[in-house]
Amino acid sequence: MRNRRRVFVVAWDGATMDLLGPWCDEGKLPAFQGVLEKGVHGKLASTYPPLTGPAWASFVTGKSPGNHGVFEFFHRREGSYSQVLSGPGSVKDRSLWMLLSDAGRKVGVMNVPLTYPPEEVNGFFITGLLTPRDCSDWAYPRELIDELGAKVGPYLIHHDEKYAKSNVENLLEEQYRILKSRTEAALYLMKAKEWDLFMVHYYGPDRMTHEFWHLLDPTHPQHDPQEYRRYGNVVLSFFEKLDADLGRLMAELREGDILIVMSDHGMGRVTKFVNVNSWLMREGFVSLKRDLGSRLRYALFRSGFNYYAVGRFVLRVGWGKQAVQMGRGRRQELQEQVFFSFRDVDWSRTRAYSMGNYGQIFVNLRGREPEGCVSPGSEYEEVLDELTDRLHSLVDPESGERVVERVFRACEVYSGMYVEKAPDLMFVTRDMEYKALGLSDFNSPHVLEPVYGCTGNHRMEGILAVQGKGVIKEGATIGGAGIQDLAPTILYALGVPVPSDMDGQVLKGVFAPEFLREHPPEYREAEDQVPLPEERVYSQEEEEELARRLKGLGYV
Repeated sequence: MRNRRRVFVVAWDGATMDLLGPWCDEGKLPAFQGVLEKGVHGKLASTYPPLTGPAWASFVTGKSPGNHGVFEFFHRREGSYSQVLSGPGSVKDRSLWMLLSDAGRKVGVMNVPLTYPPEEVNGFFITGLLTPRDCSDWAYPRELIDELGAKVGPYLIHHDEKYAKSNVENLLEEQYRILKSRTEAALYLMKAKEWDLFMVHYYGPDRMTHEFWHLLDPTHPQHDPQEYRRYGNVVLSFFEKLDADLGRLMAELREGDILIVMSDHGMGRVTKFVNVNSWLMREGFVSLKRDLGSRLRYALFRSGFNYYAVGRFVLRVGWGKQAVQMGRGRRQELQEQVFFSFRDVDWSRTRAYSMGNYGQIFVNLRGREPEGCVSPGSEYEEVLDELTDRLHSLVDPESGERVVERVFRACEVYSGMYVEKAPDLMFVTRDMEYKALGLSDFNSPHVLEPVYGCTGNHRMEGILAVQGKGVIKEGATIGGAGIQDLAPTILYALGVPVPSDMDGQVLKGVFAPEFLREHPPEYREAEDQVPLPEERVYSQEEEEELARRLKGLGYV
């Protein structure tokens, strides 16, 4: 048993070779550079959208969003125009950890997003992002909570601090404190527990690049030379500490273990918001009610009393954390009572609306939406064609350049049993430098606005680096890898047959030819009816608290 091959996965959420590559060339990340030189590396394609929820769901299941059912952090509530947080059990498929557990393999999982409540694996499990703050069941077995507390101190899961120029020290201190907690716990568990697969997820890279991209990019409109002189390149400094911790983890591996360092998506700068519902209203796809209350709220919205203006003011005076802590429920109540919102939309005359972080647009379809006014068939297709043409015509008045790079329909991106839950239309902005907003109903009367809060945002390509003496190629590169390929690849590496219904493929290109010859991949028929945990709906308090945290992370 002690000589059985093991796989150790280190997830650096949001890491991008656009940053790591040059830093490795400069000798600043020696541990990661060693993995690149001794193993196989390349870019790892994310899902569309390249968002934490669907990307990690694809990693866990080996399937695309169309077959696991997670397209965003939120999904449309049936029979309404409101959104609900994707709750526990939203991932509609068997997880990698349970497939391994069923095959008798020992697994240890730390902090992967969307894994609450913890699965009762053959091993141990710690949940990640979207774990409610006050719950007492974030680890399996539950005794692990007390064990970690006694051995390494209180275990830290949640990220709370929000960037503001007056809050940089607090945010940095929190990130390093969580990093230390994560690594010390991982080192303890690596040595104290038996495992065949061990995975530890670090959220800090994502958070640091979201919040501080403007400091590492002198060309960013919000780059402040004085702020940079005071704090320096805080993103690089964080990655240097992360790299040192990677070296400590690697020192505990056995010869023959396989190491995977990966991320769920990349990262790059973002400079402007696209207020999609405001654009839809301007283009005549959204119609407003004619009652006095709606007219008054619209007039206030146009005059400057809107989410965008209030949000910038709140951050400017240093109240960002307090506003986030108010809770989504209270903010939504205020929005509906005071701010211009979907409450003021005449759905009987509205043809399309937006919900989502990446320009997801839904047609107000008769028979699907509660007040749908667009008929399926030719009228539906005409609306999609018109939306596509108008989106391609959207121009940034400051630069004179087109904003939208590509428009596509759900059928061009997704396939599978849950495609009907996907948006009807999506678009990608030029260089993904514009962040589409569809989670705040109407953020501002202006279609384009300078960003506030986060200055970095996700990109389509993350990182992949794999090392393993005698098993993995040395000094090679791989192309065409996607995040859904990692589950079947890990199953193969651990000698477990791959279910035939996985969308991902075994990444044969990372393995040494002689290993592949001696160990050809094995497959098995997928089970028709796989028992899954019953989907649990978050309580109102839990959803408000989790939505508050997503807002703090820049997703809402």
